Amino acid sequence: MKTSIARLALVAALLLGASATAQALSWAPGWTVPPVVRVSAVTAAELTEARRLGDAIDSPVSARAAVVAWEAIAAGQPDQPEAWIELATLRLLEGAAYRNRSGERLKCYIAALQDCERAMATNPGFLRRVRQGEKPWTAAAALGPREMGAMNFWSTGVFYIFRDCLGLFGRITNVRAMEGARDMLVRMDAIDPTWEEYVTTFSWGIYYHSMPASRGGDQVRARESFDLAVTRGVHRTLPRWGRAKFYYLPRGETAAARADLAAVVARDLDELEGNRSWNRYFQAEAARLLAQ
Repeated sequence: MKTSIARLALVAALLLGASATAQALSWAPGWTVPPVVRVSAVTAAELTEARRLGDAIDSPVSARAAVVAWEAIAAGQPDQPEAWIELATLRLLEGAAYRNRSGERLKCYIAALQDCERAMATNPGFLRRVRQGEKPWTAAAALGPREMGAMNFWSTGVFYIFRDCLGLFGRITNVRAMEGARDMLVRMDAIDPTWEEYVTTFSWGIYYHSMPASRGGDQVRARESFDLAVTRGVHRTLPRWGRAKFYYLPRGETAAARADLAAVVARDLDELEGNRSWNRYFQAEAARLLAQ
């Protein structure tokens, strides 16, 4: 009798959890969200300081300071995609590295998606299509090289939401968002598959690893993508760090994971490409995992 009651309680708890995570994801489209109000143009000194703050993130406080600085830059340059893309990058870092609660992370990730959509909407063709009712991943057919960062971090934001904020039932309910991220990757590869040392190769690994087999998931292709991303991303820490954390460790391949993590820690921060604060986070996280 006690065992039956315990099982019923467990089922009830799972169902309650499912109801909290199975709702469809939604957010106000970025192109409809006004930026932080600003009454003056961006100065060279402000831009220099914002870049310094973005490169110096190593704590929740410094992450928030960098985000606030770039909010002001984006508000002063609303028609320039670069500021929105940088802001999205930093919001993703704040959520992934410096927020522990799933609700706080979700807030960061959704804001990053909106920033990416703002960057995409600086393209008149994309803006026209989404105003006509198309989804961002469909309207992405209008995007080009200047919006590559926006497409990349939009996809990354979706991946992070699935990893950090949704349970099993939430992932099932929102699988179309992952397919939208896939469509963004397809568009990026059509424009320039070599962009940022083939960064989409790693993203394809995440996609194949995360999706159920019935919806395109493929563990063989995931491993091939992760391995190829490491080979191609010579000046990046993301491929080895991500292969260790998301592929090797969950599969119990501890020795391979530790080799990747040690390689990440050993890199000279100054020789790496990409966002310096992201690279710093990858190294700190690799060191933490090695110490476990």
